[in-house]
Amino acid sequence: MKMFVTKVALAASVALATLAVAGAASAQPRHQEGSTVYDAQANPIYGFGPRTTVQPGDVISGNRRIARDPDPFIRDQLLRDYNSGRPD
Repeated sequence: MKMFVTKVALAASVALATLAVAGAASAQPRHQEGSTVYDAQANPIYGFGPRTTVQPGDVISGNRRIARDPDPFIRDQLLRDYNSGRPD
């Protein structure tokens, strides 16, 4: 019984470590701060505008800045709405 509990604890710790590593990898930004992207807010009809530098709080889709908000949950919602394909 003691051997079974040890194996379960080991498996649980490996699973937890895997989740922690996967979460950290997915949280990496695609665009580094200071790189340039198109400002889609400047010309929303065509989806591109002048090139601007990426700042903290920018919502980036592809090579376009589509919004800016300091709250990460709001940024995630804005990105999902933008990429949903639903008309405005």
